[in-house]
Amino acid sequence: MNVKLSYHWAVAALLTVFAGCSSDDITTGTETKPDADKTEAGQVSFVAGNEGTRTSLNYGNGDFYWEAGDKIFVKDDENSFHASSNAVTETNVPHFKFMMPGKYTRNSYVVYYPGKNGTDNNVTIADAQTQNEPDNTLHFGTSGDCGTGTATLQGGQYKFKLTHSAAYLCFKPSYEHQLTSTYVTKIEVTADKDIAGSYTLESNGELTAKGTGSKTITLTPKSAGSSDGFKMKNSLSKTGCETGRMFMVIAPGTYKLTVKFYVKDTHTNVSGIITKKFGSFEYGANDYYDINSKLNITAAGKYYMWDAKQDYWYQYEGSQPKVADTPGSNVPTASDALRWHNNKAKFPTAASNSAKSCPNINELYWYCLHGDPHWDNTTLWTEWGYLYTGGMWFKKAEVIASENGKVDAAALKAASPDGKDRAHQTHYETPKHNENVKKKTPDNRKNYFFLPASGRYANGTLRDFRTTGCYWTSSPIPYFDDKAYNLFFDTDKVTVSNSSDRTNGYNLWTSK
Repeated sequence: MNVKLSYHWAVAALLTVFAGCSSDDITTGTETKPDADKTEAGQVSFVAGNEGTRTSLNYGNGDFYWEAGDKIFVKDDENSFHASSNAVTETNVPHFKFMMPGKYTRNSYVVYYPGKNGTDNNVTIADAQTQNEPDNTLHFGTSGDCGTGTATLQGGQYKFKLTHSAAYLCFKPSYEHQLTSTYVTKIEVTADKDIAGSYTLESNGELTAKGTGSKTITLTPKSAGSSDGFKMKNSLSKTGCETGRMFMVIAPGTYKLTVKFYVKDTHTNVSGIITKKFGSFEYGANDYYDINSKLNITAAGKYYMWDAKQDYWYQYEGSQPKVADTPGSNVPTASDALRWHNNKAKFPTAASNSAKSCPNINELYWYCLHGDPHWDNTTLWTEWGYLYTGGMWFKKAEVIASENGKVDAAALKAASPDGKDRAHQTHYETPKHNENVKKKTPDNRKNYFFLPASGRYANGTLRDFRTTGCYWTSSPIPYFDDKAYNLFFDTDKVTVSNSSDRTNGYNLWTSK
């Protein structure tokens, strides 16, 4: 059985959830359609059409259809449940006449649809659901879709419209950069109350839980001929990617939801989890909710010689090695005014091109000594369309400033933690490093930012990819005109580095 969702039911019915959902968006719509009109003489028949009733729904145009295997259940005059003697045999059936055994003399009866795995008024909303192919909802019947309707005698047959009793979530994961070989392998939804389990489908369409259920539902996407899940496909504009829609059946109610998107890159064999949390919201029966599914993954930036006007491989992208310890060709030279480092900026003159927005040396000291660095080998980041892990978390400048009695984050630019202004005053010293590196994701990530361990280019060769991070500052070194300060980190330490030649290809960053 299949429910396909649409924004075309009634535009005015769509709404965006307010700020109580932790800035993540959910939209909802309710379907309304006219009756079907089909008769058959000589038998007790219950007639249903697609309009506003059962059981698949086209997301694009809002049309409903009955699907193969669908049956209904009705209590007759003797208060006995009967299943329809026939079931739908086709897919996308707009009208269907169910033939009912039993005794029916009244003007109206309640029709029960308990789903493909249900009988009478017994419904099971599955805690493990599987969807075959993107934008396909044929799994709804086995996942727990259900509903009731009042069948009224009209012209010798009973006609009804079915109202759904479950709620439905729609996911369409997207990412703002391209991905080459990444798949969504699973979506896991956890609530603060049960959202799956066994239920009694009451005559008024409400679901009453029978015993303890499950607070978690797992949706597994499967495509024909593949066990990888649904692929993240790039847009024609090459600016982002997305999957097809994925759908989940849940019990209606007011919940706080945690949604986990499991993704895997089949090229790098890197997998990870992207988690979103939503505030308390009522997910009503017979309603459909688009869940904000933008994947928040850090994208590693391009590599630059210090303060060059263009990146290290500008106009020579085909020469760029993307495998560690592999040399490349067309390396920048002094004759290349765009890719060559800024050799005119002498201390204390700061960067004026690509590195001008990077933190200065004073800020770098704060991040290094008071940034509470956390090495994390689970957080995902992307480079060249692939997924990787490995990087460092640092406290944000505003958090560091607040914890150290500074007026604001801008104050960190003026002086290092010891009060010295290393951006404008010469200090002959060995810069500090911090070996107090925690090996985990920070507990309160909103106070931190993440930098990928994207390595560096040295003479055109990619070095230490996924094991170190090298990021330029805007500050030249006072006693060597061919060097500039940079941040260096690996799994065990964070260093204020004063030994890097400006010809190295490092990443850029901004004050966070």
